[in-house]
Amino acid sequence: MSLFKQLALMLTLFLGIILALVMVLNFKTASEFVQNQLYTDAKNTAHSLGLSLSKVADPNDTSSMDTMINAIFDSGYYQSIRLVDLEGKVVYERNNDVRVSDVPQWFITVVSIKNASASSDIMMGWSRFGSLHVSGHTGNAYRQLYSTFIRLIETFLVMGAIVFSLLYLLLTLSLKSLKRIGDQAKAIIENQFIFEDKIPFTTEFRSVTVAMNAMVGKVKDIFDRENETLQRYQELLYKDAQTKLYNRRYAISKLPDYLQADSLLSSGSFVLFSIDEPENLKKSCGYQAYNDLVVRLSASISSQFSSNSNALLARLNEGDFLVMSPQEGYSDTAQATQEILTQLKIDMLDNLGILEMNVNAGVGDYNSNDTLKSLFSRADNCVIQAKSHGKYALSTISSGDSSMMLGREEWKKELLLSIEESRLLLAFQSVIIHNDTDTVLHEEIFLRLLDCEGTIHSAGYFIPIATTLGLMDTLDRAMITQVLKYITEEKIATPMALNISVNFIQKSTNIEWLKEQLKLFSSTTTTSLWFEVSNAVVVSQMDSVKQLVDVIRSFGYHFGIDHFVLPADGAHYLRTIRPDYVKANTTYLTDMMIDKENGSIRESLNNLTKSLGISIIAMTIESAEQFEEIKSLGIKRFQGTFIAPVAMLK
Repeated sequence: MSLFKQLALMLTLFLGIILALVMVLNFKTASEFVQNQLYTDAKNTAHSLGLSLSKVADPNDTSSMDTMINAIFDSGYYQSIRLVDLEGKVVYERNNDVRVSDVPQWFITVVSIKNASASSDIMMGWSRFGSLHVSGHTGNAYRQLYSTFIRLIETFLVMGAIVFSLLYLLLTLSLKSLKRIGDQAKAIIENQFIFEDKIPFTTEFRSVTVAMNAMVGKVKDIFDRENETLQRYQELLYKDAQTKLYNRRYAISKLPDYLQADSLLSSGSFVLFSIDEPENLKKSCGYQAYNDLVVRLSASISSQFSSNSNALLARLNEGDFLVMSPQEGYSDTAQATQEILTQLKIDMLDNLGILEMNVNAGVGDYNSNDTLKSLFSRADNCVIQAKSHGKYALSTISSGDSSMMLGREEWKKELLLSIEESRLLLAFQSVIIHNDTDTVLHEEIFLRLLDCEGTIHSAGYFIPIATTLGLMDTLDRAMITQVLKYITEEKIATPMALNISVNFIQKSTNIEWLKEQLKLFSSTTTTSLWFEVSNAVVVSQMDSVKQLVDVIRSFGYHFGIDHFVLPADGAHYLRTIRPDYVKANTTYLTDMMIDKENGSIRESLNNLTKSLGISIIAMTIESAEQFEEIKSLGIKRFQGTFIAPVAMLK
């Protein structure tokens, strides 16, 4: 029972008892007054009428006395008036039956009124004639007492309504601050830290509110301090000081995400820009001219490729710049690269007259079959070919991926037909919580495409094409429908995680469709669901992601961020979205959490996520060495081929 209800009940009982006692005492007083009045009236009537009868008393003529008795009896409320002589013989008598028509019988039964009688002697001179006996009428007494009772009840109800209304108002005002404290406490449980600006006037509530605000402030300070530390450390670790692009170390840590078979980033195009002989250029043209070239090139790269939220832009060394542009054909990338080279040639040669400077570029496509070694090897060979074509030239190279052999319309037909013919298959990989039994947290779902020849292809084969054709949200709908149907029909209890694309999130109609699907699903099964969105999408589409998260959590399901990397603006977006977990690859986690100089563990990332109630899931665990290293960092959730291989969903 809530405190409001307890206080309201206690005060209601207290005030009710007080009002009831007051009413009982008033009624008792009124009852005694009516009882006394009944006797007083009978006594007064007996004396006054007896005195009047003494003046006209005549043993031989009683008609005058009869007339006087009748007059008094008819004008008052009496049950009987009797005139009795000395021998006890009734000379004259008037009686009236006790009938009360306007008073309930229950009231007469409950309330007992004793009839009052009085007598007076009738004298004839100095001799006694007889006696007069007068009995009051209790009907009038009951009528007066019942009327008093009704007025007391009415007064009680009016006063009760007023008192209880004021009581409700006062309790509401007094406990409003306590409700705000309760809301603040609930928010803290859900890892939402809210400052209460309205400090209550009640001393006890005031102290609690101040203490809660102090706790929230402390957690916020922890978050801000660790966020600032991580930003500084990541910038020193991963950023090129001159261009503000990412450096080679960051590229090496992130490239596994781009070459992972079941990642949405696992195919696209790459560019390797190469400044010819940078050390000689510094000597021949001067450091300032060389610096100008580097700044212009990095600015052009950012301008052309940063629109792709998943693009990786990095300076590998003094003269090489790498661009990874997932889900984008290398022909479009080659066109953007040519524009950069053309503009650089104009700026450096025509405008500045620096003939010695030269930049070449190699453009190609990549997929999940590539390794770091093969990718860099093909990129280097492509740049070498470009240099043979002259200054500011580019060369292209294709991996020979068969997915590029179909045209746009053929691909569109194939993808839509695969959904219709149920050739869009599901695979999964378990994410475990490492404990005594290695509990499965959830199973992440991946898409597979079964082509007409019976070959099963991973997501990297068709996802980039689907994205280009604007069919990703259609594939997401098909995936969600299949998963929900599978769980319902097979009565699966293990939670499943679904990775949602940016195309799905950007359309409000998709969010509404998902809401209806989850409403139906939640009514038929208790199996939990997890939804994931890539880190780049969360940062760039904050409002759309927030709308998705609100729908997901309204059904009690969970949300996570995939391919987590702390953005340049810091981790403040995590406070807005409040994911249940973030997934990051092992290389990034070890870079951020292990000091390479002395081998000590950096707690900033752990402290930051713990302050928000966010778990860390280590991805791409491929070996026992990686597993043990990540465990030493205090991380207990893992995913990778060493933990569990990807398998087809039966």
